[in-house]
Amino acid sequence: MRCSRRPFFRFRRVCLLLLPGVLALLLAPGLAVRNSRAAETAGDAAPLRHFLATRCYKCHGPEKQQGDFRLDTLADPGQSKAAADTWETVAEMIESGDMPPAKEPRPAADEAKQMVRLIADALARTAGPRPIALRRMNRREYENTVHDLLGVDTPLADLLPQDGNSQGFDNVADGLSISPILMERYLEAADTAFGDVIRKIKPLPPAVRRMEIMENDSNRDSVDKKKGGVIEVASSLVKFTPGWPPVRVDDIHPIEGGVYRCRIAVWPHDPSDRTLAMAVYVGPLFGPAVRDFMGIFDVTGTPENPRIIEFTAPMEEGESLHLVPWIYPNHVSWRDTHEPQPGVGVLWAESYGPLDQAWPSESQQKLFGDSPTITMEEGASIYMRHRKGVKLHHVVSSQPEADAERILRDFIPRAFRRPVSDAEAEPFVRFTLSRLAAGRSFEEAIRAGVSAVLCSPKFLLLNRESQIDDYSLASRMSYYLWSTMPDDELLQLAAAGKLSDPQVRHAQVERMLKDPRSQQFVSNFTGQWLSLRELEFTSPDPKLYPEFDTMLQVSMQQETEGFFRHLLQNNLSVMNFIDSDFAVLNERIARHYGIADVKGHEHFRVTPLPEDSIRGGVLTQASLLKVTANGTNSSPVIRGVWVLDHLLGQPAPPPPPGIPAVEPDIRGAQTIREQLDKHRSLESCARCHVRIDPPGFALECFDPIGSERTHYRSLGAGEAVRHKSYKIGLPVELDGVTADGKPFKDFREFRALLLQEREQVASAIAEKLLVYGTGRPLHAGDKAAIDAVVAAAAKEDLGLRSMVHAVVDSELFLTP
Repeated sequence: MRCSRRPFFRFRRVCLLLLPGVLALLLAPGLAVRNSRAAETAGDAAPLRHFLATRCYKCHGPEKQQGDFRLDTLADPGQSKAAADTWETVAEMIESGDMPPAKEPRPAADEAKQMVRLIADALARTAGPRPIALRRMNRREYENTVHDLLGVDTPLADLLPQDGNSQGFDNVADGLSISPILMERYLEAADTAFGDVIRKIKPLPPAVRRMEIMENDSNRDSVDKKKGGVIEVASSLVKFTPGWPPVRVDDIHPIEGGVYRCRIAVWPHDPSDRTLAMAVYVGPLFGPAVRDFMGIFDVTGTPENPRIIEFTAPMEEGESLHLVPWIYPNHVSWRDTHEPQPGVGVLWAESYGPLDQAWPSESQQKLFGDSPTITMEEGASIYMRHRKGVKLHHVVSSQPEADAERILRDFIPRAFRRPVSDAEAEPFVRFTLSRLAAGRSFEEAIRAGVSAVLCSPKFLLLNRESQIDDYSLASRMSYYLWSTMPDDELLQLAAAGKLSDPQVRHAQVERMLKDPRSQQFVSNFTGQWLSLRELEFTSPDPKLYPEFDTMLQVSMQQETEGFFRHLLQNNLSVMNFIDSDFAVLNERIARHYGIADVKGHEHFRVTPLPEDSIRGGVLTQASLLKVTANGTNSSPVIRGVWVLDHLLGQPAPPPPPGIPAVEPDIRGAQTIREQLDKHRSLESCARCHVRIDPPGFALECFDPIGSERTHYRSLGAGEAVRHKSYKIGLPVELDGVTADGKPFKDFREFRALLLQEREQVASAIAEKLLVYGTGRPLHAGDKAAIDAVVAAAAKEDLGLRSMVHAVVDSELFLTP
């Protein structure tokens, strides 16, 4: 049970005491970016100077400085930071093909690659000591770490401000600043977490609470008054839509917080040839509060032998189950068909719990230890709606000073993820004892000490060591693959000095990827690299895309995460991200793609794709196609920019100031190609759009919800469609020419061209994994590290799992 906590501002003094230490670590001269660079020899620079003279000086030399950019006077990379930054820009322009411009003679591909390599090598040689990858935990890492450290499941991430983003990820040092406001939020989060460590009231014995659905007055009233079209069949409430009214299961609600096992009896009513599904949420019945998604469950069986949906979830007093029928297609007007309307029958529901009966709680025992001097003392009575005579309890000690010191000295090494000297622990111990001396209770003093530790730089900051030891490696590996602190096995190996052995690290990566916690890597990496976190940011126009529903959106994300997980588990080539002969589908997403013989929404399975299917690879997955559209129509510009950045590692620069965006014309009066042709007539736009537009046009065969199409949908001009709110608009135009002059007529041909860019794609994915895995931004001088990851993975056909291993073995991962 979560009870009221003392206001966190009582501990604000801790925040103010610790903030200077955090800032000092972040700004220490030894950790700051060093701008000094060693001089480069003239011989090394000669090929570069020759290339610039023959390819670049015409527009960026003594007579003309296009864009105020002059190269003939550019200093060597090692002479200044400004020179190094300019050389890095030159490398990016050459590698992307932006320069020289299309109207000028272009270097051969091998020559361009050689120049990029020379610049990267020069930058690497003259860069000086690399800045260490010091950063703080992001919100998710903080929440996961506190959960594992204290043994609680308290939501904490939303108490903290949004994290900054650098090079596409929220765990990179450049995007993770520290401020006094953030420190106060950390203090509030620590206080909130501590509040759930101690179970304040004795739990009830576990009990079954069961109800027959039609014995509930609200459900009976809904049927009798025909609310929302619900009906009664075989003593069950049958719902046809996810709308109001809900199925009421009030009689099984918990009367106190805890972990409960819930069971629901369901069956399909007139399902025809489709599998019906039920979504289940846990949370408050009314209001805007967050409700936790328990999953999609297939609805099978009969009223006599129903499907029993079963799951376990933490629930607070009075929280409800939300039972939502997900029936595809729910946009069909069933009165216009000969098929009876399908629905979900709910027969009964029950809960059993609370299951977590430990008293004191397991989290309390973990923090306070097993000591005869520590007990639970009965305190004041509190009101509970369904229980009488309930009293709060507090943790007390007969030897408070000794117990407080023991608890803090045991807790600090676990929190700091390494051994801690007595001198390091002493300030926290003194602070805790000072609370006791000031008259605080034993429990309040421990709260203050634990909160101070959880706001300490040595808890909040990662990669802070100037020398990498085995404990550093343990933390780097755990935050890379689990987004949380190292477990006991990693710390034991670190204590034995074994993580320095590459074979031991390899075995640990294998173990960690098999652990359920590796789902954090799957969801956090794909959520950012493949933009899945943006999946809910747009809502497709219901007039243009009436077939879109919540079940489709949930299935979109699970398809892409499942695809990534399958590649990772089986070490399949990263080129499968471009094209594959399989997909990971459930029935809802398969029907959306027009793929037959996939039954059931609850479980995703690896499905061979038909020979004539356009699907395969992430670019054909509805999740990617939705996040690269605006909810109303697709944009070739947005999709083209996405492909360049996420799959080719060649991000397009922002548009010049004052250039208007190109918005799709949903009236159907003008094609997007016609609009972009006018846009490209501006010389400042044409240079980038020659790279952006080809992948964007190729992907126009997919609409904003990932359906294949030959025509746009229109709300204005166009051919009317019976029983539809939209019209058939102009035909899509898919042909184009890539930046290097290769023509294609449709998406399939464009994808075939992408497959030829094996080295480019592999390097782009390796770079993303390195940025995410090391938590540090990469620059042109780090190209050798990227190439090393690709070379290691190439030994196993560019396997994704091999690439993950190669990141752990990378110089960037193993250095401060």
